[in-house]
Amino acid sequence: MTKLLVLSDAHGNPYALRAVISSESYDEVLFLGDAVDYGPRPGEVIDILRSVGARAVMGNHDNALVHGVDCMCGEETHWVSVFFRENFTKRLVSRGDLAFIASWPERLELDLGYMGRSMAVHGSPSSPLYGYVYPWLDDDSVRKMLVRSLRLSLPAGNRPGYSMYLVGHTHYQFMRRVGGSLLMNPGSVGQPRDGDPRAAYAVIDVDNGKVELKRAKYDASLIVRDLEALGVPEPYMGALKLMFLEARVPSRARGLAN
Repeated sequence: MTKLLVLSDAHGNPYALRAVISSESYDEVLFLGDAVDYGPRPGEVIDILRSVGARAVMGNHDNALVHGVDCMCGEETHWVSVFFRENFTKRLVSRGDLAFIASWPERLELDLGYMGRSMAVHGSPSSPLYGYVYPWLDDDSVRKMLVRSLRLSLPAGNRPGYSMYLVGHTHYQFMRRVGGSLLMNPGSVGQPRDGDPRAAYAVIDVDNGKVELKRAKYDASLIVRDLEALGVPEPYMGALKLMFLEARVPSRARGLAN
């Protein structure tokens, strides 16, 4: 039996990552991007992913760090991300860390046995680094995201070209069917934003096609302790506490007002 542990958006939080990896049964690990930014220990996250032999795709924050470009994330968190990357993340990773995440592709095609031909990306198939596939989008909008720019010939019934799509980026855990395909986001292992601060992840039983969305408790106060030790100033510290402890994001207005 082959169990695939699917993780995404660790964001410098090794405590959540270890809580999942140490307690979950799995044979392989798939990481859907964003090992870095926001969290105080990006190097440890990269070490963990390397040590478990994770297959991974590039996230927008990984790409921003490696190539020195904008992360293009949502405006509610962009101001925090840019500040933290420039002032902390860049000095918390090694050249070896950068080389490792630079090797990650933007897309992975997978044969998931019972689940069939599948695609893994950080954002969306049409925009692997930056596309947001939210759980509340209507089927029509999602279908366009799945097939746009892929140059796929659609099977009968206007179904997308893969049996399963695995995406991250939104930090929202969900699973739904769109046409003939299963769309799944494991949520964020390191920094959920759906009001539940427990580490989010998924497990796929490749032999029988069973997909489970799961959560794991961990001590988020450890992240806050490390951020305080780094000397992160306000208003960034307050925003990061909200994100890690309460799984919520600050408004852009709040960030600019402080």
